[in-house]
Order: sequence, then structure tokens, then C-alpha cells
Amino acid sequence: MSAKGLAKYWLVVAIAIIVSPVTGAQTEENFIINYDIRYDVQDSGETLVSQNTTITSLKNDVVPTTYSFKTKYLDIYDIVAQTNGKKTEARKEMPGKNETVITVPFSTYSIGEGKQNVVSMTYKTKGVASRMGDVWNIYIQGIDTPETTTVYNIVLSIPASMGPKIFVSPAPVTEKFENGKNTYYFAKESFSAKGVTAAFGKYQSLNFRIKYQLENNRILGTVYEVALPPDIQNIQQVRYASIDPKPRKIRLDKDGNALALFWVGPKKRLEITLTGSAKILGRQINPEFGGKLADLPKDLIREYTKKQKYWETDNDEIKNFASSLFDPELNVSQNAKRVYDYITSNLTYDQAAANQSLVTRKGAVAALTQRGSFTCMEFTDLFVAAARAMGIPAREINGYAFTNDNVEKPISISLKGGDTLHAWAEFYDPFYGWVQIDPTWGTTSGTDYFTKLDTNHFAFVIKGKSSEYPYPAGAYSFSDNEKLVDVDFSGFSNSDEAFNPVLSAAKTINFNPLKLLQGYQRYVLDNTSGYFIYDVQGKTLAPGQKKAIFLKNGEKNVTIKDFRNKSYSVKIL
Repeated sequence: MSAKGLAKYWLVVAIAIIVSPVTGAQTEENFIINYDIRYDVQDSGETLVSQNTTITSLKNDVVPTTYSFKTKYLDIYDIVAQTNGKKTEARKEMPGKNETVITVPFSTYSIGEGKQNVVSMTYKTKGVASRMGDVWNIYIQGIDTPETTTVYNIVLSIPASMGPKIFVSPAPVTEKFENGKNTYYFAKESFSAKGVTAAFGKYQSLNFRIKYQLENNRILGTVYEVALPPDIQNIQQVRYASIDPKPRKIRLDKDGNALALFWVGPKKRLEITLTGSAKILGRQINPEFGGKLADLPKDLIREYTKKQKYWETDNDEIKNFASSLFDPELNVSQNAKRVYDYITSNLTYDQAAANQSLVTRKGAVAALTQRGSFTCMEFTDLFVAAARAMGIPAREINGYAFTNDNVEKPISISLKGGDTLHAWAEFYDPFYGWVQIDPTWGTTSGTDYFTKLDTNHFAFVIKGKSSEYPYPAGAYSFSDNEKLVDVDFSGFSNSDEAFNPVLSAAKTINFNPLKLLQGYQRYVLDNTSGYFIYDVQGKTLAPGQKKAIFLKNGEKNVTIKDFRNKSYSVKIL
């Protein structure tokens, strides 16, 4: 799955000093090279970069004569350069595919130990900020700085028009609102080799159309159930605009999946079409603030640390692996991150999987013990199995992932009809609740997908009680040659469509004598809206679900909540 028409850009991947000796050979070790770089993002996404590089000589007989840096997948233009306060002409070359080298000769320079030479440069680029749907994504590529670099300051300035912060990673040293912009300051200690990633906007808005094709080859009619995209509180809100034909019933399982039941007659086929929209929110955690292991709910430990077909927690290799990483002195998120860090440092992704018609799932033990490359399924399976073996509740998520680069952010669950999905994981922390992570993209992109997940992951199913079921959208098909899943950005530009819960009610006979004596009437509520409605007297109602409630005589309002836990009072008609 990929969003069409999205360009790929990468920032600075190498910075080098080209020096000429006054006498003898020399290297960068002869200099202290410090950086102050400011990225000033404009409303259009174009970025003005101001870069000051201070080069301090450590010897009397060395002097820098040329400063050079190289970029990949980054178009740089309108370059203005100075050395030691005097204008100089920067030279732009493209020696290889998607490579750009900027070279700045010194027009004047200072010679001697402790002397400083300063390169000041401004340039523009459209590669720092890119828009996907309703969200602006920011990426500043990390750089492995030499030991002689003592200062590496980054300032990122974002216009308020891009919307509120979804996440900024790593955490900046300081953040301010100044001159009408949100400004984030990073020092060498906070800026890592993985760079800076950030996202701005209210949420990602999606539209979807999904077909489910059911075939009953039996001589008797059968009820089938299909998994509809679920609501996930504070992460994903879905609205079902239409389900044709209407299901007999929709139920929620313990993982939160919405399972719709359909009757298919003997020797019959049934095609169901679901249309709707979704809002995807971002979230960022700090592992240091994670909850204690002792505070993990016992019921979740019982349910979500069990072995499953692809999560072999009883296997000695898995148990020994988990034991080797587990530290009882650390909190839940810190232990989970140790598993994530191992996977992102040791597993290799199978880039050929995207070209295969069907990818075979191998499971956690294979990912840990076998050599070779693996897909997102094994990355996820190993995380889930190892976390469970540590006693940390963990699950799998299958869904749709928007990607503009199948190398850096690949997807590899191949289904019939050409639909390709993605798998990622989540674990439970007593402080944060369920936390979604993506060890696959953390490996392939080199960026942080543990403390935050971007807004381009749209969950179709959550697998916790089973490693195999429910099946995600796209897996229900008559044949191998029809595409069943269509998801795209809605283009509403951060529209904030109001949550509009609709409940119809039918008064019924109250057979509860105690409630009758207490003056209660019994009603059956029907969620006739397309939204999930929470906390209807303690129960979540999926669209089309019904629930019996009790209201005091004369009472006509019921309190409910939306996916952001906001309360509403709804009048019962």
C-alpha cells in the first residue's frame, strides 16, 4: 500500500571538512567542528536553513581551506555562503543519483592553534517538511558527529498554521512559542544519530471502502463474521457511513474488534461493502515514566502473556532470550524497549517480500534463531512473544499503512487480490495503557517508532487472544485478482466534524422487581449512529449494537462518552 504521488526526501547524511595542510597531512581530528543550524519551516512547507559551522584549529600548522557537505534525496537551492564574514561562492554538484554535494571555499582564513574559522550559509529546501493528508511530517536526518564536536545545536521553527504538535522526537531541550511560531531547541545531548522526527496537525483524516466476499460451499446456510475497522480510544475513531447489506448483529470481542455477523445461504456468495471515515491521532510516550511491573493488571497478564501458534512463549530459546533482556529494576516500558532495541539492531528486513504473491509467516522462534531476512510479521511476532515471556501483556495489530518509501517503510502482508497490509505491535504499560510501536519501520527507517507511532497506521484488527484471528479486511475474497481495500486521505484539511451520537430507544417491560420498586423504567437503546459510543452505563456500543438500560421515571437523558473520553448528555426520545 502506498499513497500515490508522494515524494521522498532525506536530509543531510554526511558532513565533511575538506582541509589543506600548511605543512604535512591532516584530518578532521586536527579540528573542533561545532554546528548551529536553524530550520525555519514556512507555511508552504518550504524550509529556510541557516547553518553556522565553527572550525577551531588544534594545531598551529593546519588550516581548513574548503568546507563540504553531502545530502541524499534533498534538493538545495538559493545558496548564500560566507566564510569569516566575507561572501564566497558555494559550488553545487550532483556526483551520483539523488546525491548533492555543496562545497564552500574559504575566501579568508585564520591560521594557528585555537584560531576559529566560521562558515555561514543559508539555503532553501522542500525536503524537511512534507504533507500527508491532514498532517505535516518533519524529518531532519541524524548525523554521527565526531568526538571533536562539542556543540551541535538544532533549532526547529514550525508555523502555527501547521496545527498543534502531535509529537516531536527526541524531546527538545526547550520549546517556545515565539514570533508566531512553535520553536524547538535541541542540543548535542538530545539530538541523536536518528535525527528529529515530528508531526503537526489535529489528526489524520481518512476515507475507506472495504469489500468482504463470503462464499458458503456447504449444503446448509451458515453465519459468518467479518472484522470491521475498530475504534481505539484516544488513537483511532472510525465512522461507518454504510454497511450493505446490513449485518444481523455487530459484537465487540475482548480485544475491541468489531465483528459483524452475516447469514450466507447454502451454496451462495455474499459481497458486503463497508464505507466510512476515520481519524487517526498521534501519541508520544517517555519510557522513563512507564508504570511499574508490579502494577500490571493480573487479568491482562493472564490473557495476554499466553503462548500462541506464532508467539511461542514456552520455547526455551524465547524464554532465555527474554530472560537475558529483562531487568526487574526497570519499568514496563523500559523493558519493552530493550526488546524493541534488540529487534531493530539485529533483524534484517526482507525487501524482496513486496514482490511475492504470498508471504509465509514464520513466527517468533524462526525470527530469533534462523538466519536470513524477515517481514513485518516476524518483527511483530518476536516482539510480542518476547514481551509476553517477560510477563508484559502484548498484542499484534494488522492494518493499512501509508508509505511513500517501500524501502524505508515497507509493508509485507500479502493478501488475495493484491491488497498488502502491515503488521505492528503493542504492549500494555500501567501508566500509559496500550502502547502501539512498529519494530519493522524502526529497523528499516532508522527512526524512532517506539516512543511514538505516526498517524499513517490505520488498524483493521487487534490480535491478542489469538495470533491468527480475526482476519483483517482484505482477507475475505472470492478470488485472487480483485482489490478489496481502498483507503485514502480525506482531504478535509483538518476538518473537525462534530461527534454526533444518535441513540434510539424503545421502552420495554421491566422484569427486574428491585429496579421496579426503585422507580426505574427499562429501555433498549439502539446505536443508530455510525460512531462507537462509550460508557453507556458501563458498556461500549458499536454502530448498530443494542443495550438494555434503566432510567428513573421521568428521566430522559443518558450520559455517554466519545473516543477521546469526552462526556455527552443525550436525550432519549
